[in-house]
Amino acid sequence: MMKLVFPDGDRPQMLLEQRVYRIGSAPDADVALVAEGLEPLHCELQVGAQGVQVRVPNGIRVLVNGRPVEGLIALRAGDTLGLAAARIRLLDAAAEGATASPAAMRSPEGGDRNATVVRPVLPKFVLRGLSGDHFGRSYPLQASLTIGRADDAGLRIALDSISRLHARLTPAGDEVLLEDLGSANGTWLNGKRITRAPAVHGDEIRVDTQRFQLLMPGQPMRAKVAGTSVPNRWPWPAVMLLAVAGVAYWLSR
Repeated sequence: MMKLVFPDGDRPQMLLEQRVYRIGSAPDADVALVAEGLEPLHCELQVGAQGVQVRVPNGIRVLVNGRPVEGLIALRAGDTLGLAAARIRLLDAAAEGATASPAAMRSPEGGDRNATVVRPVLPKFVLRGLSGDHFGRSYPLQASLTIGRADDAGLRIALDSISRLHARLTPAGDEVLLEDLGSANGTWLNGKRITRAPAVHGDEIRVDTQRFQLLMPGQPMRAKVAGTSVPNRWPWPAVMLLAVAGVAYWLSR
């Protein structure tokens, strides 16, 4: 279990459950902070079975270990968030003696070589764009991801044909639960309109006309011919070899 520690000492530590935490200056924020420069919704922490991620809205400045970040970034124990004049540290609640030291709190820009550097984390699933402005781009699915036109959507598609909250994808084991959120123009899985359905590696997901493919990094793709996976078909050289062997056997009798 992870927890939030506030080095400035203005509030007690907070244990994190598996859900989304809104952080900002708004009174109804899950983590309401008072600091100069904070936006009402400054960022979100998405806590799931596979870890903790911070989602930064467009135009908001958030630092992780002293470095500015954008979009959805995976965090690990020991990372420090800089939100305007406020700081928050993420720690492993089970680790004994986990305390914030002055050296660990200094940013890399200050010359501390021991500070943690932001690094990419390989997610179990990614959503790869197949069309439009998102073609060729990949979006990690380490927690629930909402697709829509709204500014606070995890994957924002700024098209009038996309509903404000169009669809949601939630990793669940070796599948991803795909849900339509009452959109006007529909959510499609492998060409079939769905309301709620499991998606797996290689499936095509479409929201209105925007196409994506669900992938598990490192897993091979298997082409299909007439509904049968190519690797399961007998290769022609093997078939010919068996035929020749059979003829030779009968001729030698």
